[in-house]
Amino acid sequence: MQLYEQGEAPAHVYFLCTGVVSLEVAMAEGGSAEVGLTGHEGAVGVMQLLGPNPAPSQACVLVQATALRIRLDDLRAIFVTSEELRGRILEFVQEQNVALEQVAACNKLHEAEQRLARWLLMCHDRSGQDTMTLTQEFIAHMLGTRRTTVTLVAGLLQERGMISYRRGKVTVISPSELEKAACHCYRICNNALRSLYRPLSA
Repeated sequence: MQLYEQGEAPAHVYFLCTGVVSLEVAMAEGGSAEVGLTGHEGAVGVMQLLGPNPAPSQACVLVQATALRIRLDDLRAIFVTSEELRGRILEFVQEQNVALEQVAACNKLHEAEQRLARWLLMCHDRSGQDTMTLTQEFIAHMLGTRRTTVTLVAGLLQERGMISYRRGKVTVISPSELEKAACHCYRICNNALRSLYRPLSA
């Protein structure tokens, strides 16, 4: 399910309660890649509060989700008047930017096994689910790699008891071992996620 398309101005912002939404950029010559993940920690479409440019990515539901929806124009009015809401949204946007920059470097510099382990952990953290419906073709699409590469690497992770993969469903069996297989990019992204929404100073 697509919440909004790349290049359009979304009419609504979605505050996720459950599930995961993937932000993807499609190229003019064909193909696309994931540039962000949002779970119950955040909202989809809030980048549009920062300026007039249309959405640079499309938002698609990755793991079945529920959300609270508000019109962008209504949220924009509250954003201006509520210091607390504005601070929390900007905090989330900063976390998204940290993850975006780290993942961009990760996709360029790290091996497929490290990237797959990191991505599965990020999905696991945001969905709160051990088992997720993720086909190899879809994972390859998200990571910008070949399906045969995903088949090989997922098989290795499964042999080492980190995940179970069957009929398009991935189960994270050992997050701690999967983290050891991931690159340090996961820890940077996870630290940014965990630092969100600390109590405001009096």
